[in-house]
Amino acid sequence: MRPERTPLRLRLLRWLLPPVLALTALWIWATHGIVLHFANLAYDRALEDTVRTLAGRIRPALGGVDVDLPPAARQMLVFDEIDTVYYSVTDRSGRALAGSHILPGNSADSGGGTVIYDGSVEGQRVRLAEFVVRSEQAGQELFVRVAETLKKREVMAQEATAYMLAPQAVFVAGLILLLWYGVGRGIAPLHRISRSIAQRSHADLGPIDETDLPAEVYDQVHVINELMARLGRTIVAQRRFIADATHQLRTPVTVLRTLAELALRTPDGAQREQVMRDLEAASARLSRVANQLLNLSRAEAGAAVARDPIDLRELVEDVVAAAIPTAVACGTDVRMESASDLPLLHGDRVLLPEMLANIIDNALRYTPSGGQVVIRADAHEKGALISVSDSGPGIAPAQRTLVLGRFGRGKGERREGSGLGLAIAREIALAHGGHLDLLDCAKLGGLRVDIFLPTPTSEAA
Repeated sequence: MRPERTPLRLRLLRWLLPPVLALTALWIWATHGIVLHFANLAYDRALEDTVRTLAGRIRPALGGVDVDLPPAARQMLVFDEIDTVYYSVTDRSGRALAGSHILPGNSADSGGGTVIYDGSVEGQRVRLAEFVVRSEQAGQELFVRVAETLKKREVMAQEATAYMLAPQAVFVAGLILLLWYGVGRGIAPLHRISRSIAQRSHADLGPIDETDLPAEVYDQVHVINELMARLGRTIVAQRRFIADATHQLRTPVTVLRTLAELALRTPDGAQREQVMRDLEAASARLSRVANQLLNLSRAEAGAAVARDPIDLRELVEDVVAAAIPTAVACGTDVRMESASDLPLLHGDRVLLPEMLANIIDNALRYTPSGGQVVIRADAHEKGALISVSDSGPGIAPAQRTLVLGRFGRGKGERREGSGLGLAIAREIALAHGGHLDLLDCAKLGGLRVDIFLPTPTSEAA
């Protein structure tokens, strides 16, 4: 059952919307504070005018002072449909001289001007204005205070904020729609890639279209295309291996079967013994061809080869020793030469001996009886160089590219062999980061095969 997946667009919106809404709430809160600030400025000016007007109406009276306000003016001072207004006149000791409430004073020095401050009256938050009157007739300082509750200020700030909420809501809704549309446009290449892959057949390993892709998506698609290319090469190599194996094994298998049938029909005796020897030789050839095909397939697959430490001198000595019986049977002189100081290689312990064995076997096959094959190992500036020289007929320069391919043979060549030896050696050298070259051997008159293999130090450089 396919698990339920959250769409990428919804995931992005889940990440984007919370900060957008948080910033919107912060903006509304800041707007409310700014509106309240300017509302306070406006009402504070009116409060300051009121306290100054009240201070100008103070008159000395018996035992105190009197605020000379007409009844209508007094009613207007304290009456408000929304807020409650208080006023008081006190001396420095705090004794009430006029007004109905003793209002909280200001702790700071007014400096002879009007001071606006916050306070509380009867449990309500109020805004107060204080003005100091120096009365020469009363012989004292009088503190005139007017207090007003904050309802009008808050109502004004709330109404202004409410008026701004409508366009802000439209803005947020528009922003959400733009985010939805923008995210959709941004992930459209992913949908296009998904549709393109879904519509492909199982055999289509062509690259995905990389045009008009964002940088982040391009990197992923490019990696997938490289993987598809490697997979395509592997499949081609596998198909070629199957075709080659079918072609190369058909004849040896037929010969093997024919010899087996002949052995069953042949009575005991010298003739049957010869058939059994032929059967053994045919099975050996079949085994060798099969092993060569497998090694070639492994070398061409493009997979990373093992990087085990290998002693070059020991490698060459072991392969040469294994080739001695064949050399004796061919009547060929095999000689090994090497420098005193050989580098340590890092490679596959199976493929590298197979590479050198194929080259030596190829030299022994094409060197006439009484000829020579010389194997030399030297240190190279960037690695190691193995040379296999022979006194055989050599290979014309025009045919060297041909014989390095699979099943390649020189023109007019009829010697026994699968034509895979040099191809396998070349692929193994390439898999190890080296190369194989075919050259003329001036000293022996035949062919010289040079194999260069890098050392770990040169590969790192």
